[in-house]
Amino acid sequence: MGRHVLPGGPPDSLTAQRADIVVFACGDPAHGEHDSVAIAACTSLPAEVLERIDLKLVGPMRPEYLRDLALGTHVVIADTVPGTPGQLEVTHFGDLVGREHPLEASSSTIQPLDEVIAMAQLVRSEPISGRFLGLGVEAVDLTAPPDSTAVEQMRTAVVTVIDELTAQE
Repeated sequence: MGRHVLPGGPPDSLTAQRADIVVFACGDPAHGEHDSVAIAACTSLPAEVLERIDLKLVGPMRPEYLRDLALGTHVVIADTVPGTPGQLEVTHFGDLVGREHPLEASSSTIQPLDEVIAMAQLVRSEPISGRFLGLGVEAVDLTAPPDSTAVEQMRTAVVTVIDELTAQE
């Protein structure tokens, strides 16, 4: 489904597409059992949900991950954000672009997530339809297992958004 990527671009696992709903779980997949809340939540989604989506485990989001998705794709980006623990922010991509204050996602620290989405929008022939799920945390500690309550809250939010997107199709 995705476009051909020039040499040196992101790996096929991040640009090849097998479903019309793509979920990017942000964190650090290299930490294995001590991964992020988003990765722990998304890798433990129910099997029937995983069958309907294309799950991609990433560190920081990059514009090319979004640029190369097929037209009509719905995107969900799940990550933690600094803030009130347990507070969930669900934001449509259209509401992220042009913000006065950059969106600070825990995994996309070099370039704010709203800028990543805006850059991807500039090089696409059609806007990206998607939502950002940001779960507030005090701090990210990749040396310890993620908080089980936070993982369950993120998992529930991801399932809810996927169900809403599936109902739209």
